[in-house]
Amino acid sequence: MSHSRRLVVVTATLAALVAVPSTASARSSTAAAAVQAHVVNAKKAVKRMNRAAKTSDSAGVVRQLRTARSQTATASRKARAMAAGPDSVAAAKALTLTGMSYEQLIASITQLVDQVPGQPQVLLAKAIKPSLESEAQVVGTLASLLDDVPASVQPVLASIVTGLAVGDADEVTNMDAALRSGELPVNVSAIVTQALGMATHSMDTAFSALKPIVPMLPAPVQGPMSGILNMVTGVVGTIVPTMLGTVTGLIDTILGSLPFVGSGSGAGAGAGSGAGAAGSFGGMLGGLTGGGQSALPGNTGNMLSDLLGSLFGGGATAGAGGIGGIINSIMGLITSLLGGLFGGGLGPAAGA
Repeated sequence: MSHSRRLVVVTATLAALVAVPSTASARSSTAAAAVQAHVVNAKKAVKRMNRAAKTSDSAGVVRQLRTARSQTATASRKARAMAAGPDSVAAAKALTLTGMSYEQLIASITQLVDQVPGQPQVLLAKAIKPSLESEAQVVGTLASLLDDVPASVQPVLASIVTGLAVGDADEVTNMDAALRSGELPVNVSAIVTQALGMATHSMDTAFSALKPIVPMLPAPVQGPMSGILNMVTGVVGTIVPTMLGTVTGLIDTILGSLPFVGSGSGAGAGAGSGAGAAGSFGGMLGGLTGGGQSALPGNTGNMLSDLLGSLFGGGATAGAGGIGGIINSIMGLITSLLGGLFGGGLGPAAGA
């Protein structure tokens, strides 16, 4: 997802969160409100940090960086504490908000690290690794709730976990660009190099860890998603960032095509109902996805989106091949694209 796209994600997600009916206890409602407040504060701090960087306000960059990190860390601590409570849906919402806040923070600091000189640059570089570690902790806790949420919520939450874990490679491409610019001081370059190695290793680990989650995704996309994960697992460290962006672009495009993306809060559903909760998470997923097509070469993005739209009844007609034919076409497109990058092929589509 592009940096500008991520800047509006948290606002849209907060709106979805507020709209959801809930039967949460007073304690969990208070905790959720606290998480929301910290995420809002972190979002404001990130915007101010970006503004300060544009005006060469070094003190402002440092001040807002500290605020953004502190507010996001507090949101994370409170959200993870909610995961130990009885309301798995409320905890999942809070963790999703926090994960998206970390996405915004990491995208900003990796983008600014080669734009701000002096001590602020060192602080930005040093903030990357702990922020990546904290985000991974949030995503891991969120994934642990998959078996606890209602069945109607599980596919959407599985998609959110996938999107947060491997839905884009912005931090990798940002750091790679900073290192390739040749403008980083030696000490900062060493810090960013370590952070880049950690980011690629984390993505490689995430590709492998997501495989057990694939059966929780909507059945039509399980085959394509499995094929992508099988091909890239274990080789992320050898993939140049532009190729990694192609992989995450495919995943983002698939997730963005799901029928529950951007759905409402389940108006008319009973308070706390599975349908209402699923709708709210669909709104959150809509905020996470978007922009993946632009990372794909040529007309691949449009072709894939049209096929996925047909798969879920929103695009061109299925044709004589039916659903199986569409899935085979999707698999063929992915195989052609990734096969050219990795020199291999994907396995047959599940249920094709």
